[in-house]
Amino acid sequence: MSDTLRENIRYFRDIPEEAVRRAAEDAQAVEFIEEKEQRLDYRAAIRGNNLSGGQKQRLLIARALAGQPEILILDDASSALDYQTDARLRQALGKNYPGATKIIIAQRISSVMGADLILVLDEGRAEAAGSHAELMKTSEIYRSIAQIQMSLKEGLIHA
Repeated sequence: MSDTLRENIRYFRDIPEEAVRRAAEDAQAVEFIEEKEQRLDYRAAIRGNNLSGGQKQRLLIARALAGQPEILILDDASSALDYQTDARLRQALGKNYPGATKIIIAQRISSVMGADLILVLDEGRAEAAGSHAELMKTSEIYRSIAQIQMSLKEGLIHA
């Protein structure tokens, strides 16, 4: 929304400054916020037109985290993030929100590898379920996607 980054994170809630900053850190948004001259007082344009796709995603994740959710649903929330930022985000979620139920909808295998339970969908149907290790053994679709993505990540295949 067209307001400060702070108010975009608070989103009409009475959230203390410390919680806003912690949520920004966990969402991996601090780096880009600190680069702005006004930091949390920097004003986002309508629809975040003065922010990159990854910055908008991190700001929206910070908004979700600031309320200390019991249930967190992230629908392709890291699609505009690089692999390192995505990994730091997942690490922060695991460490700082251990009691929260996290439902992560993702196309990146790396975004769900550490999940307790992964549900593999194929054309809208449940194809397989299990941990990463289990799915690598039992699901041809999951294994194929994982192998392609890991090859791309390692630069073995040029897209």
